[in-house]
Amino acid sequence: MSFESELIKYKQKIATILESFTDAFFEVDLDWTVTYWNKECERLLDKSKSDIIGKNLWKEFSKAISLKFYTEYHKAMREKVAVRFQEYWPQKKMWVEVSAFPSGEGLSVYFKDITEWKRITRQLEREKKRYYDLFNHSPLPQWVYDFKTLSILQVNDAAIKQYGYSRREFLKMTLIDIRPPEDVSTFTQILDNDILKGRFNSSVVRHRKKNGDVIFVSVDGNSVFFDNKNARLVMAVDQTEQIKAELELGRSEQRFKALVQDGSDLIGILDEQGNYKYVSPTTKQILGIETAHFIGKNAFEFIHPDDRSATLSQFEQLANEKRVKLLPFRFVDGKGKYRWIETVVTNMLDDPAIEGIVSNSRDITDRVEGELKTEQLLNRFNIVAKATSDAIWDWDISTGKIQWNQAIKGVYGYRDTCFDINWWEQQVHPDDIQNVQQQFDRLTQSKQSRLQLEYRFRCADGTYKCVLDRSFVLFNQEGKPTRMIGSMEDITERIAHIKAIEEQNTRLHEIAWIQAHDVRAPLAKIIGLVNLLEGDMNQEALGNIINHLKCSTRDLDQVINRLINKPD
Repeated sequence: MSFESELIKYKQKIATILESFTDAFFEVDLDWTVTYWNKECERLLDKSKSDIIGKNLWKEFSKAISLKFYTEYHKAMREKVAVRFQEYWPQKKMWVEVSAFPSGEGLSVYFKDITEWKRITRQLEREKKRYYDLFNHSPLPQWVYDFKTLSILQVNDAAIKQYGYSRREFLKMTLIDIRPPEDVSTFTQILDNDILKGRFNSSVVRHRKKNGDVIFVSVDGNSVFFDNKNARLVMAVDQTEQIKAELELGRSEQRFKALVQDGSDLIGILDEQGNYKYVSPTTKQILGIETAHFIGKNAFEFIHPDDRSATLSQFEQLANEKRVKLLPFRFVDGKGKYRWIETVVTNMLDDPAIEGIVSNSRDITDRVEGELKTEQLLNRFNIVAKATSDAIWDWDISTGKIQWNQAIKGVYGYRDTCFDINWWEQQVHPDDIQNVQQQFDRLTQSKQSRLQLEYRFRCADGTYKCVLDRSFVLFNQEGKPTRMIGSMEDITERIAHIKAIEEQNTRLHEIAWIQAHDVRAPLAKIIGLVNLLEGDMNQEALGNIINHLKCSTRDLDQVINRLINKPD
């Protein structure tokens, strides 16, 4: 077989291959003369082989000179490089994708109709943009993170605004970076156990903003494929205020339980007639009565008959007033004894959560009984005050005010009967005030109720009187002194009398001393001379003894006269 025949067969084979291409294919020589044109070219460009082969490409398609076809083909031919591009061919309303390869003989061009692909791509781009806009412009924070590395791959504007990080900062972070450090271990457990690929997940967690604030967020996430990565799309809703409100509600419920169930107050809900609808469990602790015993019964059945009418009259004021504080009344307990109760009732019939009258009561039996005892003591003191010249005083420790009876005027010369504690301290003699205060401190610390003191008290004219102050102290339930009542007796004359007696005793001691010394000397002489008279003696000796007796007698008489005439 000749070389020419082999060449013909080879060209036919090449032509067969080129015709079998699904892409359009043509060739031009160095002068842009078309040398090959396959069937797909004929179909796409409506130009047959016979009409194009041997003709200049740009003369046949002159309208392509202003398009990318011209510049790219010339570039490939001139620079001997392959080019690939897409261009729109207006005459056919067709998008084509072109690949051109230079050769020593010219240029080989492959192209295909991508109009449909372009349409689909543009539609996908529009859909992508639409979904991106939905993502980016959503009012709720959203982000996409890598399921494997937890790196944040995309974030929307709402998240940037909510968390305070810039987009660049967000895209350098992982999910762990927006968690409080103390929550990281819990977050790791959630990742390991709850977040699974392809599964929707919802949870409430804490996130940390750029400024350090910690917020509660409700997080919903699902799996997506993003940038060729398995990822999760997350939406976060700030629930901080709601959760704080729920926490506050929980604390309020705890406080309510502490006040109503565990507190010292008796809480009840009554209807308009005063029938119990609810009673707090504290009734068992305070009154010794189970709550069930009250339900459906009228509250006034438990009130002392002598107090019932007045209490009912005050209760009826709720028709015109929102809140009424009832005067203390007696309420029967589980043992049949009466306890003094202080109550505030509030009309909450219009509140759908209550629909009743709330009564808040407190057992004040100890206080009332203490006040009654105090009143009895005060009555006694008032009676004593009328029958004595003592200065009766009543000190309200909470206000510091001291109320005196009229004796503060008559005995001590002051015009007023009401002073404060500072005034009293100023009237106590400076040398006595420290001891008086120490005695009072010891009394209150030991919780003793009675005190008796002597000190000097300054009168209105500046002179001091000695006083005997007897008092007793009233303490509250906490053991703190609240009131002190006493009487101040003027014992100046008594003190003066005692002082006179002490001075007289001093003089008697002096007399005794004189007797022991001055009287004993002459008396001893007399006794000795008398003893001499009992013996035998002559007349001369007897005369001498008598003279000595006279001298000793005179000495004794002088001593006695000195004692008698000793000035006071």
